[in-house]
Amino acid sequence: MSEQDRHILELAGTLPVANIGDAMERLNVVDAGIGPVWPGARVVGRAFTVMTAGGDNKAIHEALEHVGPGDVLVVNGQGATHRALIGELIAGNAAAKGVVGFVIDGAIRDVRDLEAMRFPVFARAVTPAGPYRNGPGYHQKPVAIGGVVVNPGDLVVADDDGVAVVPRDAEAGVIARAVAKHEQELAQRDGIPAPSVI
Repeated sequence: MSEQDRHILELAGTLPVANIGDAMERLNVVDAGIGPVWPGARVVGRAFTVMTAGGDNKAIHEALEHVGPGDVLVVNGQGATHRALIGELIAGNAAAKGVVGFVIDGAIRDVRDLEAMRFPVFARAVTPAGPYRNGPGYHQKPVAIGGVVVNPGDLVVADDDGVAVVPRDAEAGVIARAVAKHEQELAQRDGIPAPSVI
């Protein structure tokens, strides 16, 4: 990883997703149907993209043979909520390979275990029903999740508010603007008088 990449990721990790979205003129923010499956989940990393049939996780298993440290698996699961695409076992396998989280336009399961692992997962739904494993699918091509196109290597930042995707070729400017926005908001907050106590 280059020093510039490291610097961008470190800065992004200090910023609320809301400020990053503001810095992109409110574009490239994933729709509100995709959110954290446990409170306090946060992820910053590079998109490793997966496209899979609804309710089928064969392509995710295949992708896990190619992931690396710092990757966020971004999965277009067709928005299907009838079958969970991942649970604690896949998450544990991914974490062992250095994956820092999942963003899934689909369903997941094993929420309590994922929280105990402190493994960040953002998804559209939770269901106990397990997946099929037939395919088709592919990885490391552009996908769409929650109304946002994600390319391999894009910067993915997610927190309690949701998920933002920063195109790689624009990230330096976006993060600089987000830092300025965050500092402005902190200054405004400091200027708000504390409520009086009666």
